[in-house]
Amino acid sequence: MDITRVKQHKEDQVRDWATLPGGVVGKIADNLSLYDYLCFSNVCKTWRSYQEETITLHRNQRSPGFPWLVMSMETEAQTLSCISLLEKNKLWQFEMPSSSGELCWGCIEDWLFIVKHINDFFLMRISLLNPFTGSEVVLPIKDMVNSKLVFSGDPGKQNCVYMLLCYIGSTFDVWIPEAKHWCQCGPEEVTDDLIDLICFKGSFYLLTNEYNIRVLDATHAYSTIQTQGYKKQIDTRFHKIEMSSDIPRENTPCIDIQIFRYMVEFGDGILLIVRFLKDNFKETYDFKVFRLDMSKKEWVKLDSLGDCVIFLGRNCSRCYSTKELGGDMGNCIYFTNGSGFRSWMVDDIKRYCSIEKDDWGVFRLNSDGSERFSQPPVWLTAPLWWYFNKFRP
Repeated sequence: MDITRVKQHKEDQVRDWATLPGGVVGKIADNLSLYDYLCFSNVCKTWRSYQEETITLHRNQRSPGFPWLVMSMETEAQTLSCISLLEKNKLWQFEMPSSSGELCWGCIEDWLFIVKHINDFFLMRISLLNPFTGSEVVLPIKDMVNSKLVFSGDPGKQNCVYMLLCYIGSTFDVWIPEAKHWCQCGPEEVTDDLIDLICFKGSFYLLTNEYNIRVLDATHAYSTIQTQGYKKQIDTRFHKIEMSSDIPRENTPCIDIQIFRYMVEFGDGILLIVRFLKDNFKETYDFKVFRLDMSKKEWVKLDSLGDCVIFLGRNCSRCYSTKELGGDMGNCIYFTNGSGFRSWMVDDIKRYCSIEKDDWGVFRLNSDGSERFSQPPVWLTAPLWWYFNKFRP
């Protein structure tokens, strides 16, 4: 083969990736893990343009992002330290404004749920802080923090609805940005206590201690408060859901076993994670997973999560697929120590936000137990657009 033919042969092997149809580029992007997708824009300008458009869309919507462990945000702390699970435990640190007396009660996607005890009673200052954008949303003062907070859309936007669930009793509070105070609500007919809360497809789903579901449409809640003010009742739709009889209904202090329950968005549905503890809430030893079947009005037990991995966290839990994260993490539940523990005492806030307890690790379904770690974090979601800006060449 002469020199001319060798040169022509090499040129024939060169691929002009920039000329691929947009649909093909999209298919390639869809099959990449989140971490591999960071390098996507390095191929050519056309692929970078496609990624920029996609990232902009992700920024305007809720996106999977990267799971992080928030390792420290203590009183007086000025640095937020986080470990990225997908980057071989890389440490990220954020400079935080001085926040005397404030504590991180949990995370909601890429927002920190911050509370501050402001007097000798139960009054708490509540705010949401986004360490990636620097944005802060200050919510009305509430008379206790023993609650779970969720929202229906992007915090700070006028049409966002916030719901605060009290873990003991059957009441919940709703707030919209144009209101001055929380609107305390509850079902007209109290049948069982409300114990967990999730926002799914524009509606709030409330789990009761008998595994039933109450549903409140966020748009309905917004219009009700907007037109009628602080009425005591905002209508919820009650659904009686069947659950296996061998799953406990209540946490009973006099027995050796306690349970925590978490609802998690799972694709187009909702999962219920039942966590079993012993030794006075000190050790997690088992999990059971159920899928909500609204058509049959029952919780369906799952023996496997397939290629999915769930991160259970204080205040908020997330579900990913191994396709998104990459690696061999499927069929696992990552759990933290403070997730779901409920107490009326304000003095307990610091104790349950601290790193004194070590009941956290990873649990693989249908395994012999859990792999344990040494410090208790909360989960934070680092958004994809933030990573794109950091890694952009």
